[in-house]
Amino acid sequence: MATREDIKKTILEVAGNPEAGVVFTYADRWADAIVKLDEPEVKADPKKAAREVKETRVIAPEEVR
Repeated sequence: MATREDIKKTILEVAGNPEAGVVFTYADRWADAIVKLDEPEVKADPKKAAREVKETRVIAPEEVR
């Protein structure tokens, strides 16, 4: 996996190594976003998630018609 600096360097090289402008301004943000895409997702434990959900059981209706 490429580092943040490698990604930023590549973005700037592809754009012609600008010293000002939109690409130069946003290269850091784009590099951060790309690094986030490469991060592995942490999977939640399904048993723990099931315990966190609080259920309310309805035994009888609240209103009478």
